[in-house]
Amino acid sequence: MSVNDDIHETTPDVEQAIGQIESRAAGIRAEQLEQALTQLRARGDLTDEQAAAVERLSERLAERLLAVPRESLRQSSNAGDRTVETAVELFG
Repeated sequence: MSVNDDIHETTPDVEQAIGQIESRAAGIRAEQLEQALTQLRARGDLTDEQAAAVERLSERLAERLLAVPRESLRQSSNAGDRTVETAVELFG
């Protein structure tokens, strides 16, 4: 996952929560990517270029899906609400 270019003052708890969410997302992405590539290879010739395109797609999807929750967590850390705890509960 890429690092957000915006600089926010956040608590260590927020960054830890974001790290947990990103780690879980990376694991799921890798698992699903491998499953998709295995299925595509079983159906015929899958070029290295096609496999790389599928991998880039999975990376972009994961990044786009996490962008809003990540930013929301960083902003909420200054508001002192329960958003961090809720996010960790929702994302495991």
